[in-house]
Amino acid sequence: MSNIALETMQTLLQERLGIDRDKVTLGASLEDLGIDSLMQIELLFDFEDKYKVKIPDLTEKPKTIGELIAIIEPFVPKS
Repeated sequence: MSNIALETMQTLLQERLGIDRDKVTLGASLEDLGIDSLMQIELLFDFEDKYKVKIPDLTEKPKTIGELIAIIEPFVPKS
């Protein structure tokens, strides 16, 4: 898994929700972090804006940061 995607997620969640970056790990539960389905969509929009990409609508509901990043990662530039 890309460090870029995880670092971006840590930054976005720290800025948006004040979540300590150390708590945003691949195994962290979205529910435990207070991330509901609306916030998931907003995070996808943030990734799209940041990387100028289009991420398809979620067909599965991710339960962890790692699962959410697995959806986003194919669209994040590799460099």
